[in-house]
Amino acid sequence: MKQLAQNIKRNSLTLEELPVPVCKAGGVLVKTVYSAVSVGTEIMKLKNADLSYFQMAKKKPEQVKDVLNTLTQLGPVATYRKVMNKLDSMSPLGYSLTGEVIEVGKGVDNLKVGDMVACGGAGYANHAEVNFIPKNLCTKVPDGVDLKDASFATIASVAMQGFRQTESQIGENVAVIGLGLLGQILVQIINANGCRAFGFDISQSKCDLAISNGAYFAQAATKNNFEEEIGSLTNGFGCDSIIITTGTQSNDPIILAGKIARHKAKIVDIGITKMDLPWDLYYHKELDFRFSCSYGPGRYDPIYEEKGIDYPVGHVRWTEQRNMMSILQLLKDGKIDFSKLITHQFSFNDSEKAFLDIKAGKEDYLGVVLKYDTDIDTTTKRVNIPNDKAIRSDKATIGVIGAGNYASTMLMPFLKEEANLIGIATATGINAKDKAQKFGFRYATTDYHEMLADKDINTVVIATRHNQHARMVVDALDKSKHVYVEKPLAISIPELKAIYKSYTAQQQLLMVGYNRRYSDSIKYLKKQLKQNIRYSIYYQVNAGFIPMDKWYQSPEQGGRVIGEVCHFIDTLQYLLDADPVEVFASATAVEGMPEQDNTFINIKFSNGSTCVIAYLADGDKKYAKEKMLITGYRTNIEFDNFKTVTVYKDGGVSKKQFLMIDKGQKEEMSVLAKSIKSGVAPISFQSLLVNSYTAILAVESIQTKRNYSTSLDTLINE
Repeated sequence: MKQLAQNIKRNSLTLEELPVPVCKAGGVLVKTVYSAVSVGTEIMKLKNADLSYFQMAKKKPEQVKDVLNTLTQLGPVATYRKVMNKLDSMSPLGYSLTGEVIEVGKGVDNLKVGDMVACGGAGYANHAEVNFIPKNLCTKVPDGVDLKDASFATIASVAMQGFRQTESQIGENVAVIGLGLLGQILVQIINANGCRAFGFDISQSKCDLAISNGAYFAQAATKNNFEEEIGSLTNGFGCDSIIITTGTQSNDPIILAGKIARHKAKIVDIGITKMDLPWDLYYHKELDFRFSCSYGPGRYDPIYEEKGIDYPVGHVRWTEQRNMMSILQLLKDGKIDFSKLITHQFSFNDSEKAFLDIKAGKEDYLGVVLKYDTDIDTTTKRVNIPNDKAIRSDKATIGVIGAGNYASTMLMPFLKEEANLIGIATATGINAKDKAQKFGFRYATTDYHEMLADKDINTVVIATRHNQHARMVVDALDKSKHVYVEKPLAISIPELKAIYKSYTAQQQLLMVGYNRRYSDSIKYLKKQLKQNIRYSIYYQVNAGFIPMDKWYQSPEQGGRVIGEVCHFIDTLQYLLDADPVEVFASATAVEGMPEQDNTFINIKFSNGSTCVIAYLADGDKKYAKEKMLITGYRTNIEFDNFKTVTVYKDGGVSKKQFLMIDKGQKEEMSVLAKSIKSGVAPISFQSLLVNSYTAILAVESIQTKRNYSTSLDTLINE
């Protein structure tokens, strides 16, 4: 299948041949018939790629802050790789389309193969021949509605949600500032709701179009003082509501809105507009300024969009899906009509040129649709990548599952130097092919079973979301593949048991991504410790706040103790040459954060050492992420975030400094390659099991307030 893709760093737009996405539970696979181009939003993305890095940074200061915080935590080299990976990647365009359902995932009972649906969602309803769409982001197209018109349902839902924010009643006067596509749709929606539409735009032709679409008044905004005209048409009151759709750095729309508004009017912004609210104007009229969030309630909520959990209609009448339904119903009833708004239609195969022409402004583009061929490949899950490099018999042959930011910046850049990269699988074809080309894989796929069946691959690297790890580890072991899996190994005791069973049966090499033990600073720290000495260690982790709506915080991912604290348990196992034998954990409740995000975990080790991991997510971003205080053998040692190791001994002080923050990923990939060749795992399977078991029991301890033995006999035999 083909998909339109943008690369910001290379400032390119290409039509890519990609593997067809897999139909997952909770959604449907849709073959596109038409996709609508959001001329304002999508062309702005193309134009942003023309900017210098400095100009991009100036436009997004919050992202600059995030980069600076990452610099503090990871150092300059890793931060640079992370930023460049994001810029030098293919990204999708589009978010509104119509198509035919060709496959239905588990948990979807309101759609069937052959249904025609309108779909929405950035990253889902892409300009692509086939897309996976979660069930709450698509809805049936009623009989009699033109599929071309229906392809604008999501874009029109942005206008609908903006109108709903005005809380308008029949007979009210509603103004629209900005008569582009959204503005023209708004004019029709306003009329359909029994209100009078007033329009303003810098283009007289768009004002004329608004009149033909039913606007009561529309005039070119050659000035920002229309009080007299609006007053004469509204019994001297002014407009009850004003909706701003413009994308401009001028403050004129804000001033115009304030002047034509009646006392206590509502002003709703659905554009990207400079906002410098004139105090006198807005204060004396007590104006109510509001934002409208995209297509409606549910937008940006992963529980609604990804998991398909709807809001009860009695509590949230108009979700983004129900807004789409209302647009389609208005089209069916003839209350709105997009035929005058669709100014251009292009073949999807000509979309590269079409987008560049739109960007250049060669014509007056308003409503633009891409039409797709009926003959589309809907089955191919693998795309081969040209590669002249010979496969070396002395190196491991690797297949990678998952290519998020961590894997792309901290694993694959080093892995490609150590092994033959054969296949890569990700949930989206665009990411799979992007990383396949970037790192030299021989094929990209959306189905990881392709690689499990590939005899040329002897090792699978798993870097997906946490709740997928154990299942994929078992699948790979059962296919006699060596496995490297990012932490955690598993998120539940039944998963650990399943892994134990498969590992015992196959005896393949299994390695977990505990990279810290390969860091130069951690290896140096280990040299300062004596064998068979009981140490007391305080390990403080400034974990950083993660919002509740991020996937990492989803309960189904196991939580941050299981997902990350296993890292620090392994570091202690490495330093002490010992395994946990007992664990107790307690948490500090912090409002707005999961219980385990601020946790003290007390662990006793098999050599008699006692350690406390203070995993705290409520600290300042600029504070060092990891520190250790180690006491024992009449010695004190301070470890400061991979930068310095200070040893206090015999009345003297010695300090070892390291040039950069190195958390060991490069060396870890080298160890992986060597381990595959030798067949000897760097960490024993028993230590890997007890590590995960300890983290899982730590979460249990938070809830029960009990100590737990971490003996594997209990895990294996119960």
